[in-house]
Amino acid sequence: MPTYEDVVLGNLGRMASHAALVGGWPGSPRLLWVGEAFEAWLGREGAGLVLDDLPGGLAPALREIIGDALAGGAPVRAPCARVAGGVAHTTGMLGMPLAAQGGGRLVLLCLAGETARTNLLKTLFRSTRQGMAAVAAVRDGTGATQDFRILALNEAAAAMMHTTVDRAQWQRLTALLPPAAVAPMLERLTAALDGGRRSYEVSHVLLDGSPLHLRVEIAAIGDLLGVTLTDIGDLKAREASARLLFEHNPVPMWLSGADGAVLAVNDAATGHYGFSREDFLGLSAGDLVAPAPEASGPAQRHRRRDGSVIDVEVFSGPIPFEGGSATLTACVDVTEQRRAEQRIAHMAHHDALTGLPNRVLFHRRLAEAAADARATGAPLGLLCLDLDHFKIVNDTLGHPAGDALLRQVAERLRACLGADGLVARLGGDEFAILSPAGLPALPGLADRIIAAIGRPFTLSGQDVTVGVSIGIALAPEHGDDPDVLLRKADTALYAAKADGRRTRRLFEAAMDAALQGRRALERDLRAAVAAEALEVHFQPLVAAGSLAVTGCEALLRWRHPERGFVSPAEFIPVAEETGLIATLGEWVLRQACREAAGWPGGVRVAVNLSPVQFRTPDLVGTVARALAESGLDPARLELEITEQVMLEESAANVAVLHRLRDVGVRIAIDDFGTGYASLSYLRAFPFDKIKIDRSFTMALGREATAVAIVQAVIGLGASLGITTVAEGVETEAQLAALRRSGCGEMQGFLFSRPVPAAEVRRLVAARKAPWMTRPRMAAA
Repeated sequence: MPTYEDVVLGNLGRMASHAALVGGWPGSPRLLWVGEAFEAWLGREGAGLVLDDLPGGLAPALREIIGDALAGGAPVRAPCARVAGGVAHTTGMLGMPLAAQGGGRLVLLCLAGETARTNLLKTLFRSTRQGMAAVAAVRDGTGATQDFRILALNEAAAAMMHTTVDRAQWQRLTALLPPAAVAPMLERLTAALDGGRRSYEVSHVLLDGSPLHLRVEIAAIGDLLGVTLTDIGDLKAREASARLLFEHNPVPMWLSGADGAVLAVNDAATGHYGFSREDFLGLSAGDLVAPAPEASGPAQRHRRRDGSVIDVEVFSGPIPFEGGSATLTACVDVTEQRRAEQRIAHMAHHDALTGLPNRVLFHRRLAEAAADARATGAPLGLLCLDLDHFKIVNDTLGHPAGDALLRQVAERLRACLGADGLVARLGGDEFAILSPAGLPALPGLADRIIAAIGRPFTLSGQDVTVGVSIGIALAPEHGDDPDVLLRKADTALYAAKADGRRTRRLFEAAMDAALQGRRALERDLRAAVAAEALEVHFQPLVAAGSLAVTGCEALLRWRHPERGFVSPAEFIPVAEETGLIATLGEWVLRQACREAAGWPGGVRVAVNLSPVQFRTPDLVGTVARALAESGLDPARLELEITEQVMLEESAANVAVLHRLRDVGVRIAIDDFGTGYASLSYLRAFPFDKIKIDRSFTMALGREATAVAIVQAVIGLGASLGITTVAEGVETEAQLAALRRSGCGEMQGFLFSRPVPAAEVRRLVAARKAPWMTRPRMAAA
């Protein structure tokens, strides 16, 4: 780095006039020497001046140049501006670092290039998007203001008046404004000459017909006025859109102030609530609210003018209104939705045939009652009931008579129980009762029930007599776990049946010996599974329109060497309780896939999955292996689950269902509506098929509620894109009713009972199934 003395001795020549020397860095830098041209650029004498005292905002810019030059040890060039009298003087500045022989750090500053001068006020005046104008009053001989002349304006103001700066400058306002706008504008400008600041909004149509919405601000200095124009056309358009959206919105809406008083209301609200606009504006928001026992979130109950109460969901939020703040409220009437939800909820937790609570609701109430008994020590009685010889009624008089009998039994049970306790139908001819009575009152209740059910029932003009067997368990004597109580009451029920039926038995520990037969069945089942001695039969599913076979359901059959065919209802629960169901289910799956692989390509096979199988660690892998081994297209395999799968560990089970879906198989929900059905299951997982339980099919043509439920399920399936299958079709009347309702597929004895694999091969291979050629089917 050259020293200052070397530079001076080297003679700066003409550059000396444009240069200045700065020393004292970094503490208090000052100008040590200033050339004439540099001093002229500064606009004052500079020698000895502290850098921070330089005028026009020079200090920060020069500090940056000096600092960068010293830090880099090399010359630095940058623009540098000095402001004086509203004018910015900008030139290039060169900073050259030097070293003094006596030590210290110096920087030589040099003006580099011509100086540009910029009028800052004019620049701001021209660049702003707001319209700006200076106008002077034009007075007549009496001194009265008769017009205003434009002295200056920017391009934004000229554009707002649809003219140019050159055309508008020096013109009178009356020559530029539309006639309708002249008088109001002159009045406001004249009033502003009194001093102060004024602001207002104005809208008018320009000479070319376009609308103009402006916010005008005026400041007076003697006879001169400074006018600022802001185009608020976009704001006005948004306000108009908001007003249109509010007034013509089909959703009831209103605006209310801080005190709750209604300030504005749309037509939808006046029409829906039945008030005139004047009456509605006389209300406060709270006047519409009706008392509600439970309300959370946006849910409220409102009362209309006629006194009727509606369920609504309320959405509100703050909104600017006429220069202040208001609350915008919108209400959606969900009355019918709530009623539908209540009906669905009732269907989900009540038996469709008898109206009694179903198994899900009963188990929940039992758990609650058992917890209370555990906490308080209060007695709790559980009665499990099973009708004696109910199957004979179904077989001899038909299922309609059996259904009528179950409804009458439900009424008699309600009458015996009164307001105390709870009676439920668990399924089939099984009922259960919760009673707060303990010993010795509980046996008396059971005796009254036995006597009431033992009286003849009138069915289709005939007197029919059945009996009832009752098993009783007590809490806390027999435990306080709901499943344990149910099991012990069920054990006592088996003992009552073994004692000749139409009796009651209280659970005793010795009754466990009666379970030995069940254990024997378990042993035989294990041996049969190990020897693969069970069989898979198939029941066809047919298309509702053509009655052609669309698939077959694989059904497990056990031909016991001594007992003959053992009902699946007897051995499947044993398999589930013992864990055999995993092995058994995998075997059935492999057999069904292997068999279906030989069927025509359009025919699917349906395999039931037990809820217990979902607890196995590799259910998805089991299905994938069965498909791979058989070569069956995954799209031809349907896996049927019961609603119990959705109840038990639903989140985990739904995840497994999604993984099964990823494999490519179809998922169906079986026995829909019989005890656990809830629309929440259809929301939790997109099922491919809904199977309507046979109990609803059997009631078609006899019960309006059954028809309504079947139609509702079919309609629900159609809206969700889910196929519906009706089980238990046994009559042509049922077939016709299901066709009218739009059911997709059917299954039942009308078409075929479950048959062995060899026979089902002939059915699926034939172009026409036997039932398609029956003359009586043509009429259906």
